[in-house]
Amino acid sequence: MRANLPNKQYFVGKAVPNRPDVTILSWKASGNNAHLFQGHSSTLKRDVACKIIPKSNLVYGKDGGDLWQGEVQKADVLTSTTPVKFIDIQNWKDDEAGIDCIVLISEYVSGKNLKNFIAETSEAITIAFILDWLATMLNLLNEMKFRDVDHGDLHGGNILVQERPPYDLIGPRHVFRVTDFGVAEATSDRRFKDDYEQLADMLQQLLKAINYSELSQKDKYIFRMLRDRFVARHLVEIDLTRDQLARQPDGLLRALRELDSEFERTAAQETTQLVSPFDFLSCEQIGEAPALLRALFSDRFLGLQEIESQNNVVVTGPRGCGKTTVFRSQSLDQKMHVGDAVPERLRYLGVYYRCDDLYFAFPRYILPEREQALDIPLHFVTATLLAKLLDSLEAWSRKYFGEEFARIEARTTEALWGVLGIAPPPSPGYATFRAVIASLNKERLKAAERHRFANDLKRTIGRCFGPEVLIKACEVLSVNLTFVRGRPIYFFIDDYSSPKVTKDLQANLNRVFMQRASVCFFKLSTESPVSFAKHDVDGKIYVESREFVLNNLGLVYLHAEEEPKLSFIEDVFRRRLAESKPSYVAELGDLVGSSSDQNYNELARGIREGKKPSLGGKEALCSLCSGDIHYVIGLVGDMVRLNGGFRAAEGRGSEAQIPIEIQNRAIREAAGGFLKNLRGIPKCGEQLVSIVEAFGNVSNSHLKYLDSKNEEGAPPKQASRIEPYEPFKLSIKAQEYYDELLRYSVFIEDFRGKSRRGNVVPRLYLRRFLIPHFHLTFSMRDSIELEPADFEAFLLDPKAFEQKLRLRSAEDAERLEKRQNEFKNQLTLQLNDEPEQ
Repeated sequence: MRANLPNKQYFVGKAVPNRPDVTILSWKASGNNAHLFQGHSSTLKRDVACKIIPKSNLVYGKDGGDLWQGEVQKADVLTSTTPVKFIDIQNWKDDEAGIDCIVLISEYVSGKNLKNFIAETSEAITIAFILDWLATMLNLLNEMKFRDVDHGDLHGGNILVQERPPYDLIGPRHVFRVTDFGVAEATSDRRFKDDYEQLADMLQQLLKAINYSELSQKDKYIFRMLRDRFVARHLVEIDLTRDQLARQPDGLLRALRELDSEFERTAAQETTQLVSPFDFLSCEQIGEAPALLRALFSDRFLGLQEIESQNNVVVTGPRGCGKTTVFRSQSLDQKMHVGDAVPERLRYLGVYYRCDDLYFAFPRYILPEREQALDIPLHFVTATLLAKLLDSLEAWSRKYFGEEFARIEARTTEALWGVLGIAPPPSPGYATFRAVIASLNKERLKAAERHRFANDLKRTIGRCFGPEVLIKACEVLSVNLTFVRGRPIYFFIDDYSSPKVTKDLQANLNRVFMQRASVCFFKLSTESPVSFAKHDVDGKIYVESREFVLNNLGLVYLHAEEEPKLSFIEDVFRRRLAESKPSYVAELGDLVGSSSDQNYNELARGIREGKKPSLGGKEALCSLCSGDIHYVIGLVGDMVRLNGGFRAAEGRGSEAQIPIEIQNRAIREAAGGFLKNLRGIPKCGEQLVSIVEAFGNVSNSHLKYLDSKNEEGAPPKQASRIEPYEPFKLSIKAQEYYDELLRYSVFIEDFRGKSRRGNVVPRLYLRRFLIPHFHLTFSMRDSIELEPADFEAFLLDPKAFEQKLRLRSAEDAERLEKRQNEFKNQLTLQLNDEPEQ
């Protein structure tokens, strides 16, 4: 605590106790827990850094042991020269002066910390500077990962930029050093922060210091890759099933070093062509290439009609299902870039916003202690969305309605200033959209700065936009601009997912996004039903079908007929194959053939007899898809590679089709790879894999030994879903596992149906591409039915659950059916005995 810090002037000019060779020369800085001084060692004949911390600010064990000492010395296990290690620890006690501190002595690094370097010498920050810095950090993180060490407070103040000394003739101009390992955890008000999130935040700050317009084409490409891949994805993602480079410093360093050659390869291609049909599995990787995005986007996307409806829509679905591609493709900016913004064909005006900078402006957001600060995030989001809307709208208006816009821009702008309640700039051009946009961008920065001091009572918050401002601004545009009237404004808010956008932040912003109005609608994409907060800070609960429509793309694909699914998948590949150069085939069927003659019951009988079914063909790909189209694209890419690549197929004509054996191998390896990556998810990965393996093994045993009820021919039971008999209330731990299963789309939740007992319960469908891994079929007829207690046990102790329900013989099956019949009869008797109402 800062209140415990002693008078810093006391130490200046004094020698450190028990280190008479070390004299404190000058004070350098103070934080919440310590003073930092520059000292000099007469023995070492060089300067040293002395961090002095009051013992009252340190962490002690229950037995009074010095827990803090282990924390500050944890960097000693690292061999890298990047960390600044403590070379000595001494006590400094002076009862008369009220001094009871420890002194951490380390090498003194001349130079500025990164935060000050960015603020004071931004002209020295280049793409080369950023690449050197990021490579140094990733190399350090790799050893930290290997030795299981965290920093805990890796911000710009703890990274030093050391200029090359005059006597060094061959070293780099800048050397990056990291200080204060373990200090955050050693102090009593410790606030441990994630190292990778902190690294992403610093990288974003460095990129902001770059003037993008002055960069070379190569540096512009690297800038975009750092922003769109490293900041927005690799450094903040924790899900290895979505991003195999997520927080993997060795892989990230390789990717960083390959950016140069990647640019050369990209520059050699025309901008609207793919190197292969399997490039750009995610929309974020496409970057700023509107023509390519248009070429790859299929308007046969299942669920598109609901997204384009005049409703507030929450779109969810397995990662890689195309949410970002759809949202970006509907924006007015994108349509303007590719010539699709002709007014006659435009039913609405779309604004696309991805929540990356929202995350960095409000990281790990919790509701503020004082009510005046509650509207700060609203101020930020309102300014952001309105600035984007006005920017797109001005360009569109000038192109198609130039004369009318010139007449009414000033009047409309005056009305906007009135709604915003901020003073226009004292300049002749104040009554223009450009002036409003410039002011809104300044308001964004103000909001981010205000948030840093939201709980500091000494700071005034100032006026913030309320939840009504954005809609009122849209009404102004609709009333004043005749060409906007009749065209609702759609705000496409992408990646609105906790924990990245915390539930507290969502509850705050939902006051805007869940409003019902005729002039604008909000489309929110979130990674799963459990990553979206269905309430706001005022305690209002938002009800599906009233305040918003939930469009779960996983369910859309599960329940869709084969024809529209196959039509969409074929169109996706047709577009990708057409954009690839060189191209060898035109259709998906040319690559994988057809398997339309497959019969699930016959397939199940074969599995029961010990046969291993071979899967392949475009219909099988359709069955494997749970909406996660990126998986299907990557899977076909794996098939092509296993078959020797496109070059191997050149000139083979009809023989270019991939053999069924190779298709089957790729399908099964992909499922195994997903489970491997799922296992690597921190904290719960092992448990999630155990849960899904228990279900798969139980379901496979039911296929082998049980028949489907009330089906002609008594086919094997084919269960790829769980169906609880009754509504359930899970324990806290079981609920956590349940939410994570939904978050990573291991199971897809469906509330549209009733159990055999007539209760509305969620059915849980196994993700489709895992079905072959457990030797099941794609039939959706049967279920594994569970009592609430069994469902809880399934989540908490999957091995015991499997031991209880897995069948190993026909006798086991008979005993299970006997127990189920007895329970059913008992339940019927209980119902008959109930008195009539």
